[in-house]
Amino acid sequence: MEAQRHIESAQEEALSLDLRRTLVLGRYLQAWSMPEYRIVMTGRQGRARIEIYFFPPAASGQPARFATVGLSRLRHGSGAVHAEWMMALEEGLGGESVDRVCAYLCDLIAHSIENTDGAEPPRVMGASPLAPEKWTAKAILIDELRGESEALERIAVGSETVELQWVVPISQKEAALILDQGIDAFDAHVEGMAHSIIDPARPE
Repeated sequence: MEAQRHIESAQEEALSLDLRRTLVLGRYLQAWSMPEYRIVMTGRQGRARIEIYFFPPAASGQPARFATVGLSRLRHGSGAVHAEWMMALEEGLGGESVDRVCAYLCDLIAHSIENTDGAEPPRVMGASPLAPEKWTAKAILIDELRGESEALERIAVGSETVELQWVVPISQKEAALILDQGIDAFDAHVEGMAHSIIDPARPE
């Protein structure tokens, strides 16, 4: 039997994603151990593949995490390169399922690609009816990574540096606070909260 051979350049779609996955996912594995699920988003004709990995809590009381691979291959309309995203949630996921949270993340990603210009964080997305029903935090803050290993903040992929950004559900009041008074006011608010900022079903 004669084998079929095809040489792929590192610039081609499939190999480019394979290399990015190896480097980015490898860094995730070092920090959070093995993922439990992967959801795959694809654009038209299978292009613009984005993967969302679910990393369950390492132990009771630890957060669960959802993180993307492939989002950083895309560009905003302004030409700015997208960052990868990470959403950390309390272990109960605010009463929602992994599938429901992944579906919401897919909606957020699609909105970000189509409607944002790649401005530097912090950025706020207002409350959305697409947010999980059991969550009280229906707006979104996208900011620099917090509470994670510094090795995750910037990941070298060849000559490119991939940023990992923190995506956190916030209430509409918290979104207004950031827009009106800035991220420092939000940080002060978080310091005084009785509930964890990564609990999306926390009392408003």
